[in-house]
Amino acid sequence: MKKLLLFITSIITVVTLTACSSSNTKNKLQEVKEKNKIVLGVSPDYPPYEFLTTENGNKKVVGADIYLAEQVAKKLGVQVEIQQMAFDSLIAALNANKVDMVISGVNPTEERKKAVDFSDVYYTSKGIFVVNKDSEEIKSVADLKNKKIGVQKGSTYETYAKEQLKMDDKNIQALTDVPSLLQDLKNKKIDVVLIPDDVAKIAMNKYTDIKISTFTAENDPEATGMAIAFKKGKNDSNKELLEQVNAVIKEIQDQKAFEKELDKYAKVAAQSE
Repeated sequence: MKKLLLFITSIITVVTLTACSSSNTKNKLQEVKEKNKIVLGVSPDYPPYEFLTTENGNKKVVGADIYLAEQVAKKLGVQVEIQQMAFDSLIAALNANKVDMVISGVNPTEERKKAVDFSDVYYTSKGIFVVNKDSEEIKSVADLKNKKIGVQKGSTYETYAKEQLKMDDKNIQALTDVPSLLQDLKNKKIDVVLIPDDVAKIAMNKYTDIKISTFTAENDPEATGMAIAFKKGKNDSNKELLEQVNAVIKEIQDQKAFEKELDKYAKVAAQSE
């Protein structure tokens, strides 16, 4: 009888400890709500998605992606804290717990999915080739032969240039930000720049001596679709958070709200130049 009671007591203890351990394991949504903020990693050199503007003498990050981050925070009932960094440092910052999420025109490629978790795609753009006005028109892949192409470092366009366009490393100039690429194009250090169409249209307002080619990159949702990135969760720890985030994305897509914000911030970017 004593052995039976001892056995039952042991079982109850194990169950109790397991329950306590389980209840003490917080998922990502709980962590964010307890902090009362969600830290956003962003590379603010990509108007109209994210860029710096001046308000009352202070620099501020604005753009359509920032609007999306604010809508996510509103849904979660928390504040947004913005951390600025180079585009190719964003995923590393996410995995080092320096930020909670990344919204910066990040494409959810299969390779990136191995390192982080992604929301649903919130917007799909297309790649545009930009050249100087006095340059020959880019009408096909053949016209890119022996030309030096500029791409943002760590972007899917860098991969596209290598894998789809079959360009040698010596013919690819990968820089951390788009303004530097456009400056190199203007100074004729490179022949062509590959960037999203919305970003290219903004650039046309600043650099009057460049033009958009008629040839565009292949519209691959993986390469041009944009999604929100989170540190890869364990045992569905991101499930509740992603459900909330995807609900926000569906809502703004149904209302065409993101496109409206792109138009809005395209005008803001043009006025700030």
